[in-house]
Amino acid sequence: MSNFSHLFWMEWKKLFTNKTIRLVVFIVPIMYLTLFGFLYSEKKVMSIPTVFVDSDHTELSRELYRGFVADDTFGMIGRVDTEEEAMSLVDKGEAQIALIVPPDLEKNVKAGRAAEVLTVIDGSNIMISNTAVRAANSVIKTVSAGATLKKLEASGSWGEERKALYTGIDFRYRVLYNPTFSYLSFMVFGLAGTVLQQVLFLGIALSVTQQKEDGTWRETLAKYCFWEITASKLLPYFLAGTLNMFLGFTLLLKGFGIPYYGSTVDLMIIASFFNLAVLAIGYMISFMFKDQLQSTQIAMLIAVPSFMLSGYTWPFISMPGYIAAIGKSLPLTYFLDGTREILSKGHGISSLSQDLIILAIMTMVSLFVSYLIYLYQNRKTSHPTSESVVG
Repeated sequence: MSNFSHLFWMEWKKLFTNKTIRLVVFIVPIMYLTLFGFLYSEKKVMSIPTVFVDSDHTELSRELYRGFVADDTFGMIGRVDTEEEAMSLVDKGEAQIALIVPPDLEKNVKAGRAAEVLTVIDGSNIMISNTAVRAANSVIKTVSAGATLKKLEASGSWGEERKALYTGIDFRYRVLYNPTFSYLSFMVFGLAGTVLQQVLFLGIALSVTQQKEDGTWRETLAKYCFWEITASKLLPYFLAGTLNMFLGFTLLLKGFGIPYYGSTVDLMIIASFFNLAVLAIGYMISFMFKDQLQSTQIAMLIAVPSFMLSGYTWPFISMPGYIAAIGKSLPLTYFLDGTREILSKGHGISSLSQDLIILAIMTMVSLFVSYLIYLYQNRKTSHPTSESVVG
């Protein structure tokens, strides 16, 4: 057997006999593809939270309302009396589309005067804004055509006179937060958070397991308390992560001239909570597994799909419930939501209370689990004859 054949056969056998390699090569791709298949199983964005302002209160405005209700792109959350109320709901994120019917709409259509309906769209998610523009235009034009046909039938005019009778309803829209539909303003913030998360996950996940492989972990457990170990492990990566976050977003915002509207101080606050949550989860992972390879695998299983599951591009409203639940259990989800609120919408730290609380809970739970594992491993170190279960 030639050298090449020998090496090839050895590697081929390792591919099937090594449990870790077999998992990475054969199981993980199928798992991810299955997850992504379910993620996009709805096929399109649907049930976008929509609020309706009817200042006309006529049969035509009610027909418009029915048209939007019938289109599954829109999820009507109710009616309000004024444009100001609708804009407030959009600004707070409770609605992502506001349909504004002006007074005298039906009167203007019947008189052949200019008539228009305004659609205000939250453009911080391009997937939603693109879908909303197309769908709203389609509904308004359909209702407009129906109104014109009724007018023609009532007048009995089908020849050249019909041109004077045709007015219809003009579709007008205003996109907030990203009016130019810029992918630069939209995508790079999400990708930046994803990259910075992966760096932290990998770094901290290898921290404890490296000592386990070096044989120094038992000595560390015996010599130092949990909080001394934790602080010494997390603080260097937290400082490095904070520096990376500052330099990364400075490069994006200043170097590439991406427009932003909120405070960079608020951004660094949400970034700090995010870094702590990621580090705490990675630290817990490194406690649970015995070597760097296993820790790296688990960290990547969490980090790789985080961006797609975060709701940043494909909204939660169009995900199956169980997939959305996975996305809502990941720290990147709350960091990207905070980033969008601050940089795209110009909101302050008060609008991020839920994101900050959830990230803080993730940090505390992960550190508590790490502490329990520490107690177990410390006890095992003190009684080496006890049966090993963890790490």
